[in-house]
Amino acid sequence: MINTNMKYWSWMGAFSLSMFFWAEFLCIITH
Repeated sequence: MINTNMKYWSWMGAFSLSMFFWAEFLCIITH
């Protein structure tokens, strides 16, 4: 149960980080 929870949170963290970097990348491109 704990292992599955850790995988879930690590996936969510990676997803949020990728979205953040994509937002920064798009901001740099559009400016």
